[in-house]
Amino acid sequence: MWLAMGKQRGRSGSWWGQAGFSLAEILMATAISSVVLLALYLLYDVNQVTFLKGEQQADLQQNARIAVDRIVRELRLAGFDPQTPTIIPAPCTTAIQSATATSIRFIADIDSDGTTERVEYSYDAACMPSCAVNPPKIRRQEWPSLVGPPCTTNWSVGGGVQPFAERVITLNFQYYDGAGALLPTPVANPGDIRRISVTITTQDAQTGSKAQPFTLRAEVRPRNLGL
Repeated sequence: MWLAMGKQRGRSGSWWGQAGFSLAEILMATAISSVVLLALYLLYDVNQVTFLKGEQQADLQQNARIAVDRIVRELRLAGFDPQTPTIIPAPCTTAIQSATATSIRFIADIDSDGTTERVEYSYDAACMPSCAVNPPKIRRQEWPSLVGPPCTTNWSVGGGVQPFAERVITLNFQYYDGAGALLPTPVANPGDIRRISVTITTQDAQTGSKAQPFTLRAEVRPRNLGL
C-alpha cells in the first residue's frame, strides 16, 4: 500500500515525477523546428517578392497608360481653336509645328477654355547624377496663349518644362500622311501629317528578378488636320 502511494520508478529507472527530455530528444526537436521555420520563412519570402514584383509591374503599366492616354487625348485636338472659323490661328500655318522621333509640338485649345495653347512633349534620356536618382522621363511644356506673330516663337511663358512620366526608356513618334505613307523624321512639312503613332516603353529595377519592360502603343488621327 505504501509503495502504491509513493513515487515509483519507471522502466527507465527515473522517478515518474522527475521525468524530462534527453539531449538527443532536444536536438531532434530543435532540428525539426528549424526546418519548419526555414520552410515558412522561404514561403513568406517568395510570396513577398511575388507581391512586390506584381505591384511594381502594375505601377509601370499604369504609368505608361496615363502618359499615352493624355498624349493621345491632346494630340487629337491638335489644330482645334474655337476662336476662329479657320481652326488654326491666323499667324500659324500648321497645327503641328515640329515633329521628330522623340518629340512633338502642336497647338490646340486643349482645355476648352477658348484660348489656344501650345504644347510640347519630349523625351529626356539624361540620368544625372544617376538613373536611380533621376530616371529617364517624358517632359511636357505648355505655353498658355499666343501673343502675336510669329507663331513659332511669340507665346506667353507658362510653367516651363515639367516632368510628365518617369521610368520611360523609350518614347517614339511615327507620322503618316493622308495616303498612309510613313513620313521620315524629323518631318520636313508638318502640315502633311494626318496620323500619329505613339509608343512608350517603361522599365524599372524589380525586386528579386531582372527588370521587365512594358510597351504600350497607340495611334491617333487628329480631328482637325484634314482627312
